[in-house]
Amino acid sequence: MLKRLFRPAEGVSNIELFYDLIFVYCISVVTALCHHVDGGFLDLGTWLIYIFSLFTIVQVWFFSTLLMNRYGDRSISESVGLFVNMLLLYFLANGVRTEWHDTSLLFNLTWAGILTNLAVQWLIKLHTYTNLDETDRRIMRGSAACLLIQAAISATAAFLPDVPSEIASWISLLFGTTTFRFSRLYRLKPARFSHVAERCSLLTIIAFGEMIVGISSYMTNVSLLRFPIGVFALTVGLFLIYIFEHDQMLDHHAHTDGMAYMAVSSWLIVVIGNLTVAIEYMPMTNIDFLPKSIYLTTCLVMYLLTSFLLGRYNKPEYRYSKLYVAGRLIVCAFVVVAGITTGFDANISLACHVVAVYAAFVYEYVLWHRRTHAIAKSRSLGLACELEDEEDA
Repeated sequence: MLKRLFRPAEGVSNIELFYDLIFVYCISVVTALCHHVDGGFLDLGTWLIYIFSLFTIVQVWFFSTLLMNRYGDRSISESVGLFVNMLLLYFLANGVRTEWHDTSLLFNLTWAGILTNLAVQWLIKLHTYTNLDETDRRIMRGSAACLLIQAAISATAAFLPDVPSEIASWISLLFGTTTFRFSRLYRLKPARFSHVAERCSLLTIIAFGEMIVGISSYMTNVSLLRFPIGVFALTVGLFLIYIFEHDQMLDHHAHTDGMAYMAVSSWLIVVIGNLTVAIEYMPMTNIDFLPKSIYLTTCLVMYLLTSFLLGRYNKPEYRYSKLYVAGRLIVCAFVVVAGITTGFDANISLACHVVAVYAAFVYEYVLWHRRTHAIAKSRSLGLACELEDEEDA
């Protein structure tokens, strides 16, 4: 094998951006599971398959991003590996069914293939580069070993009967999540946080795009026009809360391993996926109002709390303040109260949620503006004092 020096690629490559587009399709296919409603609401078994499938797809993204962030070099083998995983993700998404016995074989075998492909990429990099230190080699060996173990569990689950197969599949998912998220190996070296932030923001935007697609079917019905307009306004408000913090307050050069940020962002994608389903349910007359109202309210509160957690990675001057924390908690409380007290009218409930989201955004924008102005004034005074000292000297 050709030996060479490792030089990490700067920024997010176009191939990575192209690779992330496959997740648009995967999220769309998995979300379609929730369109099978029976007895007034989505049954628990179907919802669990939806959650499991969504977590699995997001986990694949997590593993891919981790590899690209730590040791991405835009080599031919790396690009081929991404394209292979793109192809396998088509089969993974198409293997999702409402009944587990129809899902298990194709889904788990494809999942095992994706994990094996990622492990091979780690091993190729391990044996290609000559300038890796012992910490790099430990990270690469550990990552490849964990992926291969998880792939073996998933492959085994493919050939087990229904209930054992479900249990083995969940064990595989939990094994991969806990092993990578809580491994101390990745704490030994900081991540390229600007790369992590860009990949996370792209997937979040993709999830919001799926939400926009979800309401498109209502645009053709004039009688339901108020609802999609309200949903669009809600989606824009939620997006503004996220992207404003990402663009204006996030410390894109934070010195951290990035694992917690990626984990919270991954959970945010799952929350947005469920929020999309909850919004699609609201105008459907064949679904009972109370459970879908509770579902929407819960998802909104989870979104507001999860996006709030990302503030931990803001620049020091924009991290949590008492006013910021209090404002977000008050908005969450208002969303809960609105979900309980707005009766059985989807439009009124939606209007209250829209008001809450935009109130949160405007309030946090004002806090940011005041803080930015205070920082600029402080720096200006500091510079003036320095000039006066120089003149006196």
